[in-house]
Amino acid sequence: MSVLNQFTAGNFKSVALASLLIGSVGLTSCLEDNNIPEIPDAGYISIYDGATGSPGVIIYADSNRVNDFPLNYTQVLPYKNFFPGDRTFKFSETNSLSSILEKKFTIKVDSVYSMFMIKDDLAVDAILVDDDWEEPVPSEAQVRLVNISYDAGAVSVVIEGQDTPLFQGTKFKENTDFAKISKKIYDLYVLSDESKDTLVKAMGVQMNGNRVYTLVLRGIKGSNEQEKKLDLQLLTNYINY
Repeated sequence: MSVLNQFTAGNFKSVALASLLIGSVGLTSCLEDNNIPEIPDAGYISIYDGATGSPGVIIYADSNRVNDFPLNYTQVLPYKNFFPGDRTFKFSETNSLSSILEKKFTIKVDSVYSMFMIKDDLAVDAILVDDDWEEPVPSEAQVRLVNISYDAGAVSVVIEGQDTPLFQGTKFKENTDFAKISKKIYDLYVLSDESKDTLVKAMGVQMNGNRVYTLVLRGIKGSNEQEKKLDLQLLTNYINY
């Protein structure tokens, strides 16, 4: 049975904008409306460490340090604001001046993304995924699949008792769109599209309304090591409070 670990990014708009406004809250009472500091343009990114065997990383956007503490394998940083344009992201091991990966991404104004640090058989890489969901409602959840397991091949996700897969044909480094599902508890199966074998079982997965989720397929199919085995993880992208 698979274990699903859930991390809450929360309402990215509230968190990100609050961080920008916190320095000016105490000043607004003594400023005229037209003198209130303007919030700078930004894009918003959460960052997930899905590089199997990662020792924990410190991340830089250009020369700006993103996280105070190492981001470890299977952990996620909540959404943060980043200046728009071309940004070079550097991933370094703790207390190391050298980087294990440097990669440039283009960030658009008012756009929302998830970044996934990944690893194939040898190399570390990162992908940036658009987080494009609809405003969730109390009766439904929205969920997508991101496949960052390099040796799992193309996969499908099937819900127990349903004939039509929830997701199908998702390859390494690919992601699906967000799908709407009723709020309830689900038994999920990840199947190989090639062999039709069940790769991962996830039983009793709670999908709540007013939520946006990401299912992450991570790890190595051929590994017997507990910390590297193929597994499914549930991340919470957004909660509509």
